[in-house]
Amino acid sequence: MSESTEQRIVESLGRLSHIAVLVRDLPAAIQKYQTLFGATLVEQETLPSGADVAVIELGGTHLEFLSTKQPGSKVAKLLDELGEGIHHLSYEVADLDAALERLKSSGVRLRDQVPRPGVHGRRIAFLDPVDTFGVLIELVDEQQTS
Repeated sequence: MSESTEQRIVESLGRLSHIAVLVRDLPAAIQKYQTLFGATLVEQETLPSGADVAVIELGGTHLEFLSTKQPGSKVAKLLDELGEGIHHLSYEVADLDAALERLKSSGVRLRDQVPRPGVHGRRIAFLDPVDTFGVLIELVDEQQTS
């Protein structure tokens, strides 16, 4: 990629929204981070996909714990394949559709060709980690839709 293309891609990313972590026992993870580090539970919900999500704040950063009680669900398969640990980094973008178009036109492969619903009522999309040196990156629309 040319320098101007790389600059365009960087400009399409905003602040770090959260770091997502796969955990097998969601209540235990929340409690341990609260006890060890003084983390604060921000919110907790179950997504239509069956993913149980808890967002905690720790040192001014949000950690998003992902778990599930549904065997065979996408999160259960990820836990079986990858185990517990960091799953992805999430960055806010002002215009998700435009950011995806810029990235795609720059040759970046997208896991999500069109945005889909995520936590907080926001639209999200993932980039293929093949093009980001093995790091799964989620882009999240800054604007809440619900």
